[in-house]
Amino acid sequence: MISLDRSPVLLAWLTILVGVSGLLGWFLHVPMLYTFLSHGASMKFNTALFVTVLGMALLAATKESNNVSKALAAFIVLFSALTLAEHIFNADLKIDQWLLMDTATDATSEHPGRMSVFTAFTFLLVAAGLELALYKRYVSGQLILGIALLTIYATLVGIIFNIGGLFKFGRYSSVALPTCVGLFSAVLGCLCCTARQGWLREISSNYSGAVTARYVVASYFFSLPIFVGLLLLMLAKANVSPDFAIVVLMTGFAALSVPIAVIALRKLNRSDEKATWLTAELQASSQQLRYSNEELNRKNKELDNLIYIISHDLKTPIMSLQGSIDILERKLAVQMDEKEKQLFAIPRRSVKRLSDTIKHLSEVIKAQKLADDAQEEIDLCELISEIEAELQNTIRDTDAKITVDIDNCRIRYKRMHLHSIMQNLLTNALKFRHPGRPPVIRITAASKSDDIEICVADNGLGIPEKQMPALFHKYKRFHEDVEGTGVGLYLIQQLLKMHGGTISAKSKEGQGTTFTLCLPAQPDHQ
Repeated sequence: MISLDRSPVLLAWLTILVGVSGLLGWFLHVPMLYTFLSHGASMKFNTALFVTVLGMALLAATKESNNVSKALAAFIVLFSALTLAEHIFNADLKIDQWLLMDTATDATSEHPGRMSVFTAFTFLLVAAGLELALYKRYVSGQLILGIALLTIYATLVGIIFNIGGLFKFGRYSSVALPTCVGLFSAVLGCLCCTARQGWLREISSNYSGAVTARYVVASYFFSLPIFVGLLLLMLAKANVSPDFAIVVLMTGFAALSVPIAVIALRKLNRSDEKATWLTAELQASSQQLRYSNEELNRKNKELDNLIYIISHDLKTPIMSLQGSIDILERKLAVQMDEKEKQLFAIPRRSVKRLSDTIKHLSEVIKAQKLADDAQEEIDLCELISEIEAELQNTIRDTDAKITVDIDNCRIRYKRMHLHSIMQNLLTNALKFRHPGRPPVIRITAASKSDDIEICVADNGLGIPEKQMPALFHKYKRFHEDVEGTGVGLYLIQQLLKMHGGTISAKSKEGQGTTFTLCLPAQPDHQ
């Protein structure tokens, strides 16, 4: 079966070919080209012209030249509406022979050059449906095109089997086979062109159910005329009663439906089998993933416990080492000069840095273990005051000034986490102060949309611009002359991530740094 992506172009060219054939028939005086198997009806020159224009409008739509397609469709709608007005009001608006004089039509039986009522009405439906689809009114456009398709299909069957009531609708209303073929290919093309949208989207998909539905619909469209022909043949040639012919027709149609149903069910069953197999595979993969996650969690807990044990066991020898250095320095103090005494500063600094590293490592593990702690309502102003009291010696020694400007001091968060976050930020602001001026720290907080924004700004050393991308990496340090472990900012970021929060920083070297925290107004309940 031709793909839905290619079929609109092919149907557009078929429509143009039918229209051009009719035009050539009129120009070259070859009636066969516009009266073929039409039981006396003819495809008027205007009809052939507008079949060609309709094909061009469809082709423009497939090439995404929507403005051209809209203009051509609007022209067809206008002309067909005027033609219908001529029929309804029995008027001559001088549009029937505006390009070519029709000398072949008997004016006593029908108006020369005038397309039939059915043709004008069908042109109006198809062009209006295409126009609506171009304006993205897919459902209403496809509904109109569907009505036109069924109408043209019934007329086509009537012409093939010479059922006058299906293609003759009174004076000026006989429909020719070329007209029907051109309109049928055009409306099919319009439906295929918009098949990815509207209510046709379900039928046009590549899933097995949609493919099966397309095959079933196509088989019924093509098989029905065959059975109608058999019925008419039996009635005309076999001299059988209408009742017997109808029963035979119904039996034959039912017999045809069985293999179609079998084919459709086979395709659907294969699809269901594949879906069942994929579901089982997905369940197995999910189970394996769950086992892997459980194993990973177990190993992470073991690793955390191991790190905790190591950090805990290291505290004793470090304290012993610190004490030994102090004792040794006191005993040798009377025998050493100033330069020799300064040598003890190197091991003391190393021991302190190791002790701080273990302390921060313990804080990271502690933060992970406290992830299930309940949230509580915290007075942010009170919390900052507590941290200031803890750091009062450093604040006094550095002559630091801390200002607090908070709109609403109440915040719902996990107290241990928020305390650690704010303590680390204030400690860093004091630690990385500029040697040429006392530290000034400004803390602000306000509600921003669905978040609470806390800013901690200082006038310290600042951070080099090229090092900003690595600011929150573990063990990353930017000022080697200042003691630190490079864990504090990493810990802050991890604590914020646990509750859907974020941290960002702006800094200018030598002038200071501003950290901005965004905390969800209602943190997730972990």
